[in-house]
Amino acid sequence: MISIGAVYNGPELKGSQINRLIMETSKVVKELRGALGETPWVNAVFVVTGSFGSVDFDELKYGEYSKRENAVVVQIPVPKGIVERADQQVQFIVDALHGANAMAFEFFRQRGENFPLRAAEALVQEVSARIELA
Repeated sequence: MISIGAVYNGPELKGSQINRLIMETSKVVKELRGALGETPWVNAVFVVTGSFGSVDFDELKYGEYSKRENAVVVQIPVPKGIVERADQQVQFIVDALHGANAMAFEFFRQRGENFPLRAAEALVQEVSARIELA
């Protein structure tokens, strides 16, 4: 399944539109998915550009592996253009979660494990509907 985290590169991002949207997305994900269990899951971590620095990568990438063997971290770069464009943020987050799911599926496939891609994608669709209405 999915978990959401974030790294903010600047104090001005606290309370910003992107901060509120990531937090709302995380809240909805937790509400819809329930507790994480033994099933493989992905921790989608948004790395947000700010006054302390920009993100030094352009595409989703694997991050540090979780101490739990059934989890993988996917880092998602959030460029300045998205931070400044509230009208593009929901679609960006939804697309990023789809990408994180795909990377998790491939990561676990290579390990001979089954990531619940169908359930994770259904979760993203439901999250998308909820955060677009918020």
